[in-house]
Amino acid sequence: MKKLLFIAVITFFTSATLSAQGVKFGITGGLLNTNADISISALGFDIANFKVAKGTGFYIGAIVDIEATDKLHIQPEVTYGSAGDLAYVYVPIMLKYYVVSKLNIQVGPQFTFSSNLSEIKGAIKDIEGVLGSNGNVDDVLKSLGVDIGFGAGFDITDNFSVQARYAIEMTNRYSGPLSNSLKIKSSTLNIGIAYFF
Repeated sequence: MKKLLFIAVITFFTSATLSAQGVKFGITGGLLNTNADISISALGFDIANFKVAKGTGFYIGAIVDIEATDKLHIQPEVTYGSAGDLAYVYVPIMLKYYVVSKLNIQVGPQFTFSSNLSEIKGAIKDIEGVLGSNGNVDDVLKSLGVDIGFGAGFDITDNFSVQARYAIEMTNRYSGPLSNSLKIKSSTLNIGIAYFF
């Protein structure tokens, strides 16, 4: 399912870029800050909420700018990010609207594929051990998450831009026996540059 979704996203953007006018390809990278939180609830009330992983690192990848109109662009990206014990592949698909010349605001979904969640796995083992629901942690952690991202960017030149984006996970990464009361979600902040060829 995850591979099928990834192939569908790539196929869509490949066909869109081949048929669109005003398409720019580039590279992007910068500073990445990630947080992963676990919240526990019972009977509809939050009992505990704590951070299990937090880190600052980097992201790097490929970016495409597709001009739909003068003011509205579509900006898909595929990036790899690493911060502390968390590592992800990010696939944001941003709608980019120019509020004034060179200044844009961005909003859209971001698909995240986890490649290393060791600190989160350790916390889940501890929680399930205390609550007596021990299981294989790899079976209860989802590797795909869906975020909503929003941010802004500024075109310094036609080829060089700076941007900042914050993304909040909408899905629960935990799918084990405690899924009604245990939620794992992450958030990311990235500040970086993009260079278009």
